[in-house]
Amino acid sequence: MKSTLIAVLVCASATGAWAADTTNKKITQKKAAAPAPPKEIVIPKDAVPNGDNFSYTWTDKDGKKWIFARSPFGTTKNPAPEQSPDAGVDHTLTKAIDKGDTVRFEHPSPFGTTAYEKKKTELTDDERKIFDAQHPKTEQNSVQPD
Repeated sequence: MKSTLIAVLVCASATGAWAADTTNKKITQKKAAAPAPPKEIVIPKDAVPNGDNFSYTWTDKDGKKWIFARSPFGTTKNPAPEQSPDAGVDHTLTKAIDKGDTVRFEHPSPFGTTAYEKKKTELTDDERKIFDAQHPKTEQNSVQPD
């Protein structure tokens, strides 16, 4: 009986010491300061829309270009890529088909052939280069004055 009583006393004292130790830690432990919430990103008033209805391009006072985009999680701000978006596109695979006042461009993609048409007066520099490379001007094609 004495051995049982001694065992109970030893367990009780050990439990009491452990409980006192954890309460002291809680009291002495300082709360970590909560980090300040990040600033809300606002699209500058002079940012230029990119035409996709959710992203804007903006150049800061140091000349660095930034892209602001609206997403379901808020507005994002990322540095603009150094290269043009078409830098990795192989234009040799693009076909330019002359249709009078318009040009039809076709190029292969992983989902099949992608095609679009543009007026000749609205061609970009890259589209103009592709068209001119595939349709060189000859004397027969040029308009001769009467």
